Amino acid sequence: MGSSISQACSKLLADTRHYAPMYGHRQANHLPMALVALDRLGADPPTLSGFAERYVRRLRLRPAARAALDPHEYLGSADDFARFAAFFEQRISESGLDAVLRDWMPVLMPGLAGAAFHALIRFGYAVDTAIEGEIAHALAFWASEYVCLPLSLDPAQGTLEEIAVRLRSRVASYTLEPGIITDKLLEISWHPALAGPVLQPKEPPGLEQIARFALEAYRKHADFTLLHVLIACHAFRLALPYASDKALALRYMWQGALVAYLTVVPPAQPGEQDLLPDAELTERDIAALAMRAEDDHVTRLCYAALSEWRQYGEPAYLQVAARSLAQAGLLDS
Repeated sequence: MGSSISQACSKLLADTRHYAPMYGHRQANHLPMALVALDRLGADPPTLSGFAERYVRRLRLRPAARAALDPHEYLGSADDFARFAAFFEQRISESGLDAVLRDWMPVLMPGLAGAAFHALIRFGYAVDTAIEGEIAHALAFWASEYVCLPLSLDPAQGTLEEIAVRLRSRVASYTLEPGIITDKLLEISWHPALAGPVLQPKEPPGLEQIARFALEAYRKHADFTLLHVLIACHAFRLALPYASDKALALRYMWQGALVAYLTVVPPAQPGEQDLLPDAELTERDIAALAMRAEDDHVTRLCYAALSEWRQYGEPAYLQVAARSLAQAGLLDS
């Protein structure tokens, strides 16, 4: 499990578990993830509590669970989150966390794109905190928002980049219906160009390969969907140690990343890669500015980018973090 978080963050996370994982029109509750990101960036207790106080105003309380519910029978039943939470809390209490993760990671991993990757992100951040209650709720979120993309895992020819370019050309003229990210992932998954063995490379992709693909895609196109993919790659790295079949899990992560990439057709703003700021920011600069961001997407992107930069040493992570801060108006303040 991950290293300990601050007592202030731990207490606030416990408070967040009184709220539902979704609110409004199918919008994900980012509060638990944002609190972990802020804490890891070095936020002090007033910053953490101030953020939480502002954020909870948009949330709704989760209903009390009538009884625990086995997710095997009801995966993807968003209305049953509270019962899923009761189930995982009970299972962890009875069998221990390791046994629950061993049993449930193979079940949930095919649905890692659910809720626009937010369930995966919450789980990755939860295991990094090592707080059992937070992990139970993250598993319940994952089960309740489970979405398995209808795609083949059989291998095709080419590298990740070659596969992506080939498929993108085949769907470039397709216009997606309006909807949230998850709707678009499912819609493009049913496109005839994605039928059969067309997505997967011959050998299971490596985690660094997938992360590099996500980084390069977001570097070139500062798209909201691709931002989620980059953050999801970081969370997946935190979650991967608990996957019993890591090669299969990597194929699911590549599948989700590629399908998300294909929904950005055509790029919303061609040439966005030229908007990378000239200023070179240090880790400390990025962390300090990210903690001031009003939009938690900026905070979480910067946290993920810094974490991945430390893991892989790729300077473009610092560049995309700086760009997000510039777009939020924080470099001039």
